[in-house]
Amino acid sequence: MFTSNRISRINNTIDSHIYAWSSVPSFAPMAEILSNSRDILIEKLLELTSQRDNTAESVRLFLINFALERMAGKITSEHFTIFRDVETVEVILEDSYGIKCRPDRDDILIPHQNEALKIVIQCLFYRAKAADEKDMLCFLHMFSRTKPESRPDQDRTMRLRSMIWFIYLAIEIIKTERGVCTKGLEYFREKFRQLLDCTIEGTIIDEESRFPGFEEGKWEKTLFGWLQGEDRREFAVKLKRQFNMENRLEHVNRCLLADHRRCILVQVMAAFCKQP
Repeated sequence: MFTSNRISRINNTIDSHIYAWSSVPSFAPMAEILSNSRDILIEKLLELTSQRDNTAESVRLFLINFALERMAGKITSEHFTIFRDVETVEVILEDSYGIKCRPDRDDILIPHQNEALKIVIQCLFYRAKAADEKDMLCFLHMFSRTKPESRPDQDRTMRLRSMIWFIYLAIEIIKTERGVCTKGLEYFREKFRQLLDCTIEGTIIDEESRFPGFEEGKWEKTLFGWLQGEDRREFAVKLKRQFNMENRLEHVNRCLLADHRRCILVQVMAAFCKQP
C-alpha cells in the first residue's frame, strides 16, 4: 500500500525538476514533458523508490532519461559524421544499410534507431550523480526535434558521435555472431577490439585473393567490412582513437571512457541478445 507521504515526496521531486528546467529555455520542453506525464511518473517512481538501493540521484537520472527519450527524434548520417568527413561516412552507411529514394533526396536506412537512442541516453547519464547539463544540452542539440538556441560543447558533441559509431559496431557483432550472448561481456569486449584492428589492418576482407577474409568472410558485409579500405583506413584509425581503448587521459570530454564502453556493450547485449 503506497502512503500519501511517499506520493507527496514524489510529487515534490517532480515539481522541483519542473521548476529548475523551466527556468532554462533550452530545458523548458523537458519540464513540459514531466508536467504532462505526472501520473505515469508517479507510478514509475513509486516502483523505483521501493527498492532500497535507489537514491535521490537514481530518481534524477530516471527523470532525465524519461524526458530525453520522449524528445529524441531520429538518427541520420549527420550523427555519424566526425572529422568533417561527410562523404566517407555517407558512402560507408549507404553501402552497409542501403538507401530509400525520394523525389527530392535519398535517405540512408539506418536501423535500430529507438534502441540506439535509448542506449545513448542510458550510457551518457549512467552515473549516480547530478547529470552534466552540458551533456544534456549536447544531446538536445543533436537529437531533439526542438533545438536549443545556445551552442553545444564541441568536444561533447564529438563524444556523442563516437558513441553512435560504437553502438552500431557493437550491434553488428551481436547480429553476426550470436554466440557472443552466451560468452559474456569480456568476450564481447575483446571481439570488438579484434574486429576493429582487423578493419584497420585490412583483413576483414581478403582483397588479395579469392578466399574469404577473417573468420571465413562472415564479417565482410557488416559495418566493419564497409569500414575497410585504403581510402577509409585513416577514418577507421581516427575512430578507434575516439573509442579510447587505451583509456588515455587527454581530451577527457571528447573521447569515450571505459565506463561508456562497458555500458554500451552491456546495453547492446540486453537489447539484442533477446531478439531472434
